[in-house]
Amino acid sequence: MRISFLAVIGLLFVSAANAQDEAAKKDLSRFQGSWELVAGWRDGNKVSAEESRKTKITIKGEKFDFPDESGIGTSKNGTIKLDPSKSPKLMDTTANPANGEVSLGIYEFTEEGYKVCFAVPGQARPTEFSSKPGSGHNYQVWKRSDLDAIVGDFIMLSGEVKGEQLSVEIVKNAQVTNEGSKHTVKVGDETLVGIHRMDSSKSPKEIESTDTEGPLKGQKYLGIYKWENGVWTVCFAAQGKDRPKEFTTKSGTGEIMHIWKKK
Repeated sequence: MRISFLAVIGLLFVSAANAQDEAAKKDLSRFQGSWELVAGWRDGNKVSAEESRKTKITIKGEKFDFPDESGIGTSKNGTIKLDPSKSPKLMDTTANPANGEVSLGIYEFTEEGYKVCFAVPGQARPTEFSSKPGSGHNYQVWKRSDLDAIVGDFIMLSGEVKGEQLSVEIVKNAQVTNEGSKHTVKVGDETLVGIHRMDSSKSPKEIESTDTEGPLKGQKYLGIYKWENGVWTVCFAAQGKDRPKEFTTKSGTGEIMHIWKKK
């Protein structure tokens, strides 16, 4: 009986460890991709709007990387380790092997992305999402980058060209698929393929589209966009013209506007 009892206890420990490992893998998968800083506080001081605007992070597997212009990270690059079994959930970051410093933190997913709070290396882990003067805590709120957010298939809700609404037939037969920075637009039997670059730091947000296949190959279009609740609105100037300043088109301008809904 003693052996059986110990065996059962062992199985319970193994089962709990496996469940914790699966939960960590699931949360890690949610972190994959590129993120933009919404707001940050360091030792009780709010990070400036300019620093927030330029701060981004990319997470691939367990590795994270901040672009050179970013200024709020625990380190420029390194690895993360998650423990979702605790409350709040735990995240440890280990800096690049050049110094190997470990920062202890907590994390929580939000509607738009996630938030984290880290202690400085060598200090105790925070117990709440805050940064008070003298604490040294680094509290950050992140949202998924727009480039990642718009990956997938979209159907057109409406569109207009030169001040005129697109026909119901065109709208019904239009769809776009985004894969990273590549887009494929299908309208009936016509297919357009291109790449796009997005800058969410501007107001309105800016987009640049270049055709890479087809009769318009190489042509570039400057536009603006917004991304709200699964709806992606883009407005482009005619090829070679200045970027629009508002979401509307006018007769004689060559501007186009499309409103897409994610499937």
